Amino acid sequence: MVSACKKNNYVGKDPYADAKPPLDIKVNTTGSDPVEGAIASTVTLSGTGFLKYKTDLVVLFNGEKADVISVTDTEVKAKVPENASTGVITLMIGAQIVPGPKFRVNGSVKIDKTFNSYVGANGSILNITALPDNRMLIVGDFTDYNNAGIRAGYSKLAIISPQGVLDKSFKPGKGIPSGYLNRAALLLDGKVLIGGQFTTYGNKKDKVANIAKISLTGAMDSTIYSFVDKSGEFKKDTVPSFGAFFSGSVSQMMVQSDGNVVVMGSFKYYMTKRYYPNQKDTIITDSVAVNNMVRIRADGSLDKTFNFNTQSNQANSGFNGAIYDSFMQADGKMIVVGGFSSYNGENVNRIVRLNENGTLDKTFNTGAGPSGAVYSVRPYHNQILIAGEFLTFNGKAVAKAAVLNGNGSVDETFNTGISVDGLITKAVPLGNGKILLTGSFQKFNGITRNGFAIVEPTGKLSVNYNTLGGFGGGFGSVNDVLNVDNGTASILVGSFTLFDLLQNNRLVKITY
Repeated sequence: MVSACKKNNYVGKDPYADAKPPLDIKVNTTGSDPVEGAIASTVTLSGTGFLKYKTDLVVLFNGEKADVISVTDTEVKAKVPENASTGVITLMIGAQIVPGPKFRVNGSVKIDKTFNSYVGANGSILNITALPDNRMLIVGDFTDYNNAGIRAGYSKLAIISPQGVLDKSFKPGKGIPSGYLNRAALLLDGKVLIGGQFTTYGNKKDKVANIAKISLTGAMDSTIYSFVDKSGEFKKDTVPSFGAFFSGSVSQMMVQSDGNVVVMGSFKYYMTKRYYPNQKDTIITDSVAVNNMVRIRADGSLDKTFNFNTQSNQANSGFNGAIYDSFMQADGKMIVVGGFSSYNGENVNRIVRLNENGTLDKTFNTGAGPSGAVYSVRPYHNQILIAGEFLTFNGKAVAKAAVLNGNGSVDETFNTGISVDGLITKAVPLGNGKILLTGSFQKFNGITRNGFAIVEPTGKLSVNYNTLGGFGGGFGSVNDVLNVDNGTASILVGSFTLFDLLQNNRLVKITY
């Protein structure tokens, strides 16, 4: 009992012994003089206690070190550094940081403040499609756009003007009450396919499944059937004219020159419904195994001449992993990227080119291919622009973005160096020939970029094109980019709510 109560005289290390005393310094956080300016312009910060730390004081513009011109006890003058972008000016003394005011860096890329994106969408926009009359169709996971009201029916899809204004002549009824839309595709007859994860469009519950055909008025293509119900009474029902249904989500749709559509996604079965055969009160559903990829005709019927085994009446095995992106070349061939490693049992590595009939184009030879998943692919002149989590391509060091030649080899004139400290999820050629890289990264080759970087065709950061502060709120993703205004501007859509310190809810227009 005595030994148990014996006092322990050991004294451990003081956990606060290495703490540094607080800095005797204050910075005016309400604004600098001026509050915005170009690279190399002089900015004055006001406050107290600066002179004491003159020899150790470092000024950072959104993380980039500036040249300090002069220091007094109440003012610090610094020059906006070459790689500066919009953000917070901070003072660093040793390892201690003192936040200062926000500062906007002016450059060649600007936000178009006349574009209606301040309110925007209340959920993610996943795809934006240009329409023939310069309007745009947006689809995604939102239930309201520009405070039109959820009851107005713009759930998961809306048409907007070139200025971002909601077009109320488009009336999709209740839209997509639950689920989401991944993509839209403009058909040759001027109507639109929408694809995603949903089983209701407007009031047609359980008569659509993850794909639907609509007009630009918002109406679904429909057919009226007459039938006799179980009580012997004659009745009528309005059902979709488009005959395709899928067992899982649709993520990619490519319209071929003959009007046929290649559909990809996370589905195992293609289905079609036979309504009221022999005028009886019956609906019969037929299904065919298609393994995440299929070609359908303009009416939604299955095209069994595309990657299909007629003997087993099912599609060939197709891809053994996820499909993340795709595009159709001018010659009708298709580039497909993702996380897969084989196609129809043949070894391929995360990128392939398919012929128009779905067979593997073996003239496209990527060798070992990318060392990690590919999330984005876009045409780039006569080449191919990809981005993802890879660090090499066919053994060559190309980190997270690459340009490929038409035969699948790497164009070594494009290289992003060590690239980003996170992931590039979207790489898009801009109308001026430069390339936009977006994703979940904070720095590009050590320079603060906050998920947004514009590079030259060489892969180097474009001088004076990277002054925008990027994305706030955990970066947010850019899901699609549409070049507009004859290549002098782009509209970015995604899940972001803040861009360049300004509220832009899920879409923003930049000019350059």
